[in-house]
Amino acid sequence: MKKILKGVRYFLAFVTITVLSHWLLINLYVKMCAPLTLFGAIQTFISMGSPLCHFINFAQHELSKHYITLWSGAAVAFTSWLTFTENSKK
Repeated sequence: MKKILKGVRYFLAFVTITVLSHWLLINLYVKMCAPLTLFGAIQTFISMGSPLCHFINFAQHELSKHYITLWSGAAVAFTSWLTFTENSKK
């Protein structure tokens, strides 16, 4: 049971770090690359091609994919665990 709880803690830590990193990058992107103002729309024409803005956007996109992979892996692991425990009872 301790191994299961340790795995759940690791999973929750990774999910939390991923979500907070994604949130930080999105807010940084809005602040630096696409501000929510009328001038921000004009500024986006200039900043959209900058290496920094491109990197921030790329990093947040990859974090989104990582988040989906974390949850998919958790679903597969949980299903495998349920299958194993059901088969071991027989």
